[in-house]
Amino acid sequence: MAKRAAYDEMTTAELAAATAAYDKPWTGRGLPGKPLTAAQRAQHRRAGARARAGRPKIGGGAQIVPVSIERGLLAQADAYAQRHHYKRSELVAEGLRLVMRRRAG
Repeated sequence: MAKRAAYDEMTTAELAAATAAYDKPWTGRGLPGKPLTAAQRAQHRRAGARARAGRPKIGGGAQIVPVSIERGLLAQADAYAQRHHYKRSELVAEGLRLVMRRRAG
């Protein structure tokens, strides 16, 4: 097999000939390449399982809750969270726990 020139060094006609296989609609077949080996398929499955795992659950998992907070208070909370290396959601959760403990006693 003759060595091909780099795409940026080809003429328009050479480039069209070199990429003709990619001009056809993709049907899942027909593109150059080899099928995956059994080891590669297993690696692909493992990588997919890790990608779907997502963020680890704490307690019963997380629920997104839209809440309205006065802008000034939110700015103060964000500044506090940044200074103390909290995420906003961690700060809100800690605040809820403190209020509920205080009121339960």
